Amino acid sequence: MRKRNKILNIRLTEDELRSVKVMQAATNLNMRDFIWECLKKKPIVIKPNGDKIVIQLKHIGNNLNQLTRKVNSGQIRDCSAELEKIYKQIEEMEEKWQ
Repeated sequence: MRKRNKILNIRLTEDELRSVKVMQAATNLNMRDFIWECLKKKPIVIKPNGDKIVIQLKHIGNNLNQLTRKVNSGQIRDCSAELEKIYKQIEEMEEKWQ
């Protein structure tokens, strides 16, 4: 038996629904989780440019994977300079995110 087997229906105007959808889309939560967070009265943090940060994190991960492959294959012996670049990128992202 499912734990969540009750349904709650509400009626909204077009403008209200549009506002809820805009807020929900900015959180990267699905509608159910978004509404549940609202109901729990927890602050919902909307980070501008969150999608750009995710893309940047993927690039950093890719760079780290490439570096790891080269170190493991013996192509690079000292990777401190490359690791420093990655570390600086992460620091820049932290500054933008806060």
